[in-house]
Amino acid sequence: IRAAVAKVMRSGRQLKLFASPWSPPAWMKTNGRMTGGGKLRPECRATWATYFVKWISAYQEHGIPIWAVTPQNEPKFAADWEACTYSAEEEADWLGHYLGPAMETAHPEVKILAWDHNKELAYEWAKTMYEHPLASRYTAGIAVHWYSGDNFENLAKVHRDFPNSILLPSEATWERHRWNPGTTVQQGDWSFGEGYAHDIIGDLNSGAVGWTDWNLLLDHHGGPNHIQNFCDAALMANIAMQELYVHPQFFYIGHFSKFVLPGSRHLPLQVHGSEHYQGPGRSYGTCGGEDGLEATAAVRPDGHVVVVILNCGDYEITFKLKDGKRALHAKIPGHAIQTYLFERSPYVFL
Repeated sequence: IRAAVAKVMRSGRQLKLFASPWSPPAWMKTNGRMTGGGKLRPECRATWATYFVKWISAYQEHGIPIWAVTPQNEPKFAADWEACTYSAEEEADWLGHYLGPAMETAHPEVKILAWDHNKELAYEWAKTMYEHPLASRYTAGIAVHWYSGDNFENLAKVHRDFPNSILLPSEATWERHRWNPGTTVQQGDWSFGEGYAHDIIGDLNSGAVGWTDWNLLLDHHGGPNHIQNFCDAALMANIAMQELYVHPQFFYIGHFSKFVLPGSRHLPLQVHGSEHYQGPGRSYGTCGGEDGLEATAAVRPDGHVVVVILNCGDYEITFKLKDGKRALHAKIPGHAIQTYLFERSPYVFL
């Protein structure tokens, strides 16, 4: 981690690290195990908050600053792996009475992002946190996962009603069982890159401030994973063969991470004359021709505008990129992503 922080700093950027516990120690839980859900024992609420503080302090002593924490990874899922469940009210009470005050005293610089689970309940949890008389003091934002599908409208509602809330998509990955027929570990699945870009665009357009891939690197099986829940990743490695496989997600993410620089501000953008998906909910990462032309835009700290355009369909789309009184006639092939970078004008329309 220290090496990664140093390398990012040498590039002129800052690596912001956030941490999400999957389970308290077994002795703090009602089921006596770190796995299978269970809840935090009431008499351990203060102790668990102190654990957070000491963990952050220990990392800082090793030169690893923590930017933010979430109270619990996926608090509504009693998973077979390490887990701990909370209702929104339970998390708000623990945050307001224990975790928040402990963090404010020892680490006021570390932000707390509540929820950290799927987008379909993001608004309900945000409303509970921000209407709680104590938790609202310490809730800096809401973290979300992508596993229940798009649900972009829920992020947009949080952004509308709680505009100062940091909205951070904090986990997304493709489970390996979603591979299309013929996919190999050497090449990966092209649609996985498309699905990432579709989600990033939808989240940014709904008020998100960033986006997080769950796995930087996995082995060629999609692990290690102690319950065989194998996944795909942007980078996968065959350790025995000393081979690194770069998957499509790596390049699709690059269209955002290389061009939408830290400190950029989202720009309103409209797509006219294109299809927009209006059907029922879909599995995470799903996009196709029915989504039409997808796009997001931002103005960077250097004043340049960046526009990322996605076409998940089978056919080429011709479009006009309009910026103020200027316009560019362009086309994007099927199953492609493009990034445009230019000097700023007052408005951008597509």
